[in-house]
Amino acid sequence: IVPVVLGSAVRATRVSAALLERGVNALPIIFPAVPEGAARLRFFLSSEHEEADIRAAVAALVEAADSVPAADAKL
Repeated sequence: IVPVVLGSAVRATRVSAALLERGVNALPIIFPAVPEGAARLRFFLSSEHEEADIRAAVAALVEAADSVPAADAKL
């Protein structure tokens, strides 16, 4: 499991949705599972993933996270 802490529950949820649109499934973990302000995405890696899969997921994460800036992740 590889966590990526995004802080805001709203941002984590929006980034997760943006990733899913790009074919990457990373579920948001939000309060009460983690403290307020510590929302994150969890990526589950296995030996079945190839380096290209991981690179593509990282590129998708960067693109998705950039599309939901932290300052805009308010209700």
